Amino acid sequence: MKFVRKFSPQAIIIIMIVVQGLESLALFISRSRVSALIYLLILNVLITLILLSQTKSYQLRRQDLIHKINDEAENSLNATLDNMPIGVIRYNKESFEPEWFNPFVDMIFKGNDRIIGKEDIKLILQKKAEEQYIQIGDQKFVVNLDSEKNLIYLIDATKEVAFRTDFNDSRAVIGSISVDNYDDATDLITDSGRTVINSFIASFLEEFADKYGFYLRRINSSRYFFLCDYRILAKIIKDKFSVLNDFRISSAENEIPLTLSIGISYGWGDFPTIGKTAMNNLELAQVRGGDQVVLRENTPQARPTYFGGNSESRTQKSRTRARAISTALRTIITEAEDIFIVGHRYTDMDALGAAIAMKAFANMTGKEAFVVYDNEQLLPDVKRAIDKMNESADGFTHIIRIDTAKRLKKANSLLIMVDHSKPSQTLNYEFYQSFEKIVVIDHHRRDDDFPEQALLSYIESSASSASELTVEILQFHDNNHRRMSTIEASIALAGIAMDTKNFTKATTARTFEAAAYLRLRGADNDLIKTILATDFEKYKKVNEIVLNSKLIFPEIALGTGIDEQKYDNITTAKAADTMLDMAGIKASFAITNHTNGFVSISARSRNGFNVQTLMEQMGGGGHFNNAAAQIYEKNIDEVKVDLIKLLEERLEIS
Repeated sequence: MKFVRKFSPQAIIIIMIVVQGLESLALFISRSRVSALIYLLILNVLITLILLSQTKSYQLRRQDLIHKINDEAENSLNATLDNMPIGVIRYNKESFEPEWFNPFVDMIFKGNDRIIGKEDIKLILQKKAEEQYIQIGDQKFVVNLDSEKNLIYLIDATKEVAFRTDFNDSRAVIGSISVDNYDDATDLITDSGRTVINSFIASFLEEFADKYGFYLRRINSSRYFFLCDYRILAKIIKDKFSVLNDFRISSAENEIPLTLSIGISYGWGDFPTIGKTAMNNLELAQVRGGDQVVLRENTPQARPTYFGGNSESRTQKSRTRARAISTALRTIITEAEDIFIVGHRYTDMDALGAAIAMKAFANMTGKEAFVVYDNEQLLPDVKRAIDKMNESADGFTHIIRIDTAKRLKKANSLLIMVDHSKPSQTLNYEFYQSFEKIVVIDHHRRDDDFPEQALLSYIESSASSASELTVEILQFHDNNHRRMSTIEASIALAGIAMDTKNFTKATTARTFEAAAYLRLRGADNDLIKTILATDFEKYKKVNEIVLNSKLIFPEIALGTGIDEQKYDNITTAKAADTMLDMAGIKASFAITNHTNGFVSISARSRNGFNVQTLMEQMGGGGHFNNAAAQIYEKNIDEVKVDLIKLLEERLEIS
């Protein structure tokens, strides 16, 4: 038996044949042939029967062993499925009804006092497609799906999520706080009055720090920095940086015109870089007009998040800065081989006026400068102004088309961007990319889409227009060697008049000083009227949009163009201006099909209503009370729905 069990049936048969052969040989020698044959036959039959019996017994025992192992494995698998901390659910693919689930799933849902059903299956599958983790009761789970077998695996990730949350909450946060207009508020007051203001600022910010539990340190009377971790920052974010509004209200109650600008960054490890990013964010908050927070993670791909910005920019004493900008710009222009000046796409009168002023500035420095335009993007008033320039002595060779500018551009050329700071909005992006030296002069609030290689930027969101800024710079460089011509001064003044609605909007003392300077340089009112004159057919189109308007919210008007009609920028903008001039309107929007195929929005406002942030959310930008956007791949009705949704969110917040 032992011998048989030790070998396989094939080996036993071979042994049997060998034994039979030996026995046959021995008998053949010792006995007669007949007796030997009979004996061998009987012996062979007996041995064969015995071996066949043993082989069959071996096979039966092997099958029993296999069945036993399978049963044990199945029982072990079932025990594992029943006891392992992973939920397993099999469901019907058509009805989503659960067909089977292990006890761990029962524990999950019974812990929530209910039984799993098809709605739970649908919800799990939906959240699997939307979120990394799903929450059931107080627990977090990772969902793995076997679509072929209709199986759902729920893996408990509660501890992992808690660890990751703690890990993320421990990120370092560095913030910088600046008090807007501090110099203006303290310039002409007594020392005791300045002490009162300093005490107010310090007390307010210390209460802010105590409320959330972060470390605050004063650098000087108008500048502070703070340190905390992300857990504290998350609480401040949840409150939507209410400190901005609280500070503005408290300042007004104390009759002090102050607001706060805050730049914040957070991340891991590299504290110098985090601090530098925080300072850059503070600068961005200030050039966007102040009274806001710019928050950005310290990673290359991170984009800034904005809070606040719901009050108009306050005029800052910037003559010193304007003089410094004028000096720095003169140096940059001197070092360049030649200068090209561009506005934004579909250059308007303000952009052209600013470009003409910068051309005059470069000419005073002794350099050749070119104002660049795109003949396919000419608005009627801009075309009239360019025609007038081309009639002048030096205009024809220095007001050039974009294709000519591309041919003339040299390796050491300088590009001056006026009335815009976004590369995505520049006159020609390919032309912009060919420059290594760039200067930006703009009066719109800056965002993160900004030239990285800018040598100099002069952004004053409190200014009425880009033309005002450039003329102010020009005044500090004026000389008798080369003065502005009458046509140049007239176009620059037309730019200011256009953006201020004939000096009735967003004007300051600086606006009128710039206008007075241009009048001294020969600006002609009759020429300005000719340039800015409204075409009769375009005037009819403006009224067409206004007549097709209605109040979508109290004090908010929305006008839309006729679907079959195409409108240019000037027509859409004038329609928004006309609606804003009506009694009881604090914000107006005009939506039209543009002549170039996209949907255009012009937004206007007053009484502290910020349309710039709304247009930014729709892919555009602009000024606090004057903004616009261009939307592709949507029709007027779809854009209208998007705008109303944003307005609903804004009105709920306010």
